[in-house]
Amino acid sequence: MPKSLSARIFVALIIVSGFLLMGDAVLNVHSVATVRFVTLLVLATMAARLKVKLPGLTGTMSVNLPFLLLAVALLGTAEAMVVGFISTLAQCLPRERQKLNLVQLAFNCFSIVLTVAATRLIYVSPMVESRIASQALRLALAAAVYFLVNTVTMALVISLTEQVSVVRVWKEMFQLSYAYLVASAGVAGLALTLGSDIGWQVFVALLLVMFGVFYSYRRYFAVIVPAAKVMAATQAEAVTAGANV
Repeated sequence: MPKSLSARIFVALIIVSGFLLMGDAVLNVHSVATVRFVTLLVLATMAARLKVKLPGLTGTMSVNLPFLLLAVALLGTAEAMVVGFISTLAQCLPRERQKLNLVQLAFNCFSIVLTVAATRLIYVSPMVESRIASQALRLALAAAVYFLVNTVTMALVISLTEQVSVVRVWKEMFQLSYAYLVASAGVAGLALTLGSDIGWQVFVALLLVMFGVFYSYRRYFAVIVPAAKVMAATQAEAVTAGANV
C-alpha cells in the first residue's frame, strides 16, 4: 500500500471506480459472443504473460495490447472489460517466489478496466463513427485514447508513490512504449480488417507476431540496460577522477 495519503486516495478511487463500472456492465450484459470472447480472452491472457521490465520504471509491459484493442472493437463493453481485467491479472501474477501485492494487483486490474471503458466509449461513439467510417481508423483513435488514459494513470500513481515528477515519468513511458503502441494499433487494425473474412486464425497468427515483438523488446532491453549502467559508471568514475586532480 502506498505510504502517502494522496497516493492511497488515488489508488482507492481507481479500484472502487473500476469495480463499480465493471460490475454494472457485467450485470447488465444482454448477450455474449461466446467463441470470439473466449478466443480473445485466451490469447490476450497468453500474450499478457509475455512481459518485459521497463528500465527506470516500476512495472512491466506485456504484448497483449492488440488483443485488448480487438476486444474493444469486436466485443461488448462488459466482455472487453473482462478480457482486460483477466489478462492484466495474468500479467501481474508474480513468477517463482515473488510476493503478491494485492493492492497493486487490484489497482492494475481495475485501472485497465477504466482504460478499456474509455477506449470503448470512443470507439462506439456515434460522433466518431459518423466522421470516421473505417473501423481500422476508429481503432487507431481508440488506441491513442487507451495509451493516454493508461500512461497518465500509471504516471500519476508512480509520481504520488515515489514523489517524482509526473511529467518526467510520463515522458519516460511515452519514449519506451510509443513505438509499441503504434505497432499494436497497426496489427490490430489489420487483423480487424482481415478477421471478418478469415476468422479466428488471424487472431492466432497475431499472437505469433506479438511473440516476435516480445522477443525483440526483451533482447533490446537486455543489451541497452547493461550498456547504460556501464556508461553511467564510467561517467561517475571520470567525474570522481576529475574531482581528485
